[in-house]
Amino acid sequence: MEVRGHEITADADLAGADLTDADLRSVDLTGAWLGGAVLSGSDLSDARLVGADLRHAICRSTIFADTDMHHANLWSADLTDAQMGGAVLSRTWLGSARLTGTDLRSADLGGAWMTATDLTGAVLGAATLAGTSMTRTCMREADLTGVFAGGVDLRSAVLNGATIRAANLSGAILRGASLIGTDLSLSDLVGADLSEAQLDQVVLDGIRHDETTRWPDDFSPPSSGGLDDHD
Repeated sequence: MEVRGHEITADADLAGADLTDADLRSVDLTGAWLGGAVLSGSDLSDARLVGADLRHAICRSTIFADTDMHHANLWSADLTDAQMGGAVLSRTWLGSARLTGTDLRSADLGGAWMTATDLTGAVLGAATLAGTSMTRTCMREADLTGVFAGGVDLRSAVLNGATIRAANLSGAILRGASLIGTDLSLSDLVGADLSEAQLDQVVLDGIRHDETTRWPDDFSPPSSGGLDDHD
């Protein structure tokens, strides 16, 4: 397949290529080099980008619905307003990437490295974040309703105004995180570490926690709302 003079194949060298608004549905770009490429407005639904390198790529409003991108390198990529629902992003490198307003509903981000990523206003409903490294990530006003995030590392993350209702945060590390005005209603916090976290105006209705949950000094959490049902 050729697009604007570029061969679209596995292991292709597409560094810096302008592929704006291209129809790339179901293409195989496994192991491709796309560093600095421009993919804004392009449709890569159901494409395969396993192990692809997209460092510094510009992917504004790009469609990655159900795309397989596990082990891809998206360091410092601009994914503003991208549509990534159902995408497989496990073990990806997303450090310092920009995902403001990005749709990541039901995406698999398990084990991904997302240090200092900007997810302001992103939608991650029902996404998998188990074991994901998200230290110093910004998720102001993000929607994480129903995420499966057991063991996620959110140290020093900014989650002010975020909605994290009915989420599995068992064993999560939230030490030093800012959760001002965050809605954690009905979430599982058993084994979570919230020591030194900022919890001003946080909503904790119906949360589950026990003696393994760590809270900031002098903070009095509400009674656990469903510990008897915890597996």
